[in-house]
Amino acid sequence: MKKYTILGISLSLMVLAACGGENEEEPEPEEASDEEVTEVSGDESTDEEETVDIGDLTRFQGDDVAEWLRAEPGTFHGDDYDEELVTATLEQAISEGADEEELYYTLLDLVAEDYRDLQAFIDDPGIVFEGESRDADEREEEELEAELNVQVLFDASGSMAASVSDGVKMEVAKDAVEDFLGEMPEGTNVSLRVYGHKGSNQRDGKEESCAGTEEVYPLSAYDEDAFSDALNQFEPTGYTPIAASIEAAQDDLADADGENVQNIVYIVSDGEETCGGDPVQAAQDLNESDIEAVVNIIGFDVNDDERDSLMEIAEAGQGEYLAADTGEEMRRQLQEEYAERILNSLTWERESRVDNYDQTTDFQVEAFDVDTEMRVLINDERNQQREALRSIDLGNLNPDVMIDFINERQDKIGDYRDEQMGLIREEIRDGSSERRHEIGDEAREERRDIRDDR
Repeated sequence: MKKYTILGISLSLMVLAACGGENEEEPEPEEASDEEVTEVSGDESTDEEETVDIGDLTRFQGDDVAEWLRAEPGTFHGDDYDEELVTATLEQAISEGADEEELYYTLLDLVAEDYRDLQAFIDDPGIVFEGESRDADEREEEELEAELNVQVLFDASGSMAASVSDGVKMEVAKDAVEDFLGEMPEGTNVSLRVYGHKGSNQRDGKEESCAGTEEVYPLSAYDEDAFSDALNQFEPTGYTPIAASIEAAQDDLADADGENVQNIVYIVSDGEETCGGDPVQAAQDLNESDIEAVVNIIGFDVNDDERDSLMEIAEAGQGEYLAADTGEEMRRQLQEEYAERILNSLTWERESRVDNYDQTTDFQVEAFDVDTEMRVLINDERNQQREALRSIDLGNLNPDVMIDFINERQDKIGDYRDEQMGLIREEIRDGSSERRHEIGDEAREERRDIRDDR
């Protein structure tokens, strides 16, 4: 600024007076002030609105959505939003000539949400299914802790009237079943369902026979006399409705579910399904239901052609096929030591499956939480950007272009979320399924070893 002094002005007046003549009265000179007078220019300074420094805008550019989500969030993301500072910073960018794209990246630098933790989960969701393998020495010493329910589905079809080396099949099978259930661990609940005991094995009796499946000893503690009465009230009669009996077993055991409950079904049969049902599917459905019953088959004096079909039922029910050609072999198949070792194996298998289910649920819940949080952040970010645009004058900039930028980013992040979370859910399903198959294979191998040791 220019500065002038009173002294300078006085000297000029004195020179003018001298030129005017001696007779003219000189005015008294004003005393010069020691204080300087300051002149303010026409551009008087004012306080500018506060803004924030802009960061590296390139972190939001490109087509790699994962890199967008790994980037530092906006200065005012989440609950840190400051409308005045956001508005001032955007208006400054406009005044400096920013176009729509530059203004949009500036907007992201201010309000982009923080996706970093969510992207870290997508990068490594940590889906590892764990479980202990069976140790041959330890599993011998295991004690049954689960509630045990054993149901026998007994074949009373006409073919059970035939004889084997030690008697009529029906009679020796009944004796073996009684011996087997009498040797069950204390506290075991048992049930007996008979099938094929009605109608006849002739064509005119088929319909009644195929519908003839009946629980003659409801699930309860084993009472030797009551069970024997139930077992001895039927004789070999008709056809072989195995599928219908397995389906009915699911109703019999409907209340026998829970974390510490083990359900085992033993099907005693001397032949394959003859009523047109699908026992393989029925066994699979029973095993995969909340009851999670294991379905074992005791093939009693079965010919080679029918053995394969019975083995398929056992495999579908995650159980074993046990072959017996005589009453003594059947009794040996069901002896106490063998049964207890098998049951211990089945208990480990079930507990491992429960553990697998728990792990699967935990992974699914975590993935669901991440998916939900991403949806919320995407929506919050869109709303925050639109709110910021409404608070400023865009001047000559096109608001539709700005909205397109907002929608395009959110759509790409949304599509990326859908794709990645879908892959994670698939990884959970595949990992869970693989672990279940490992459990089943290991348990079946153990039971084969037990059977071979007999």
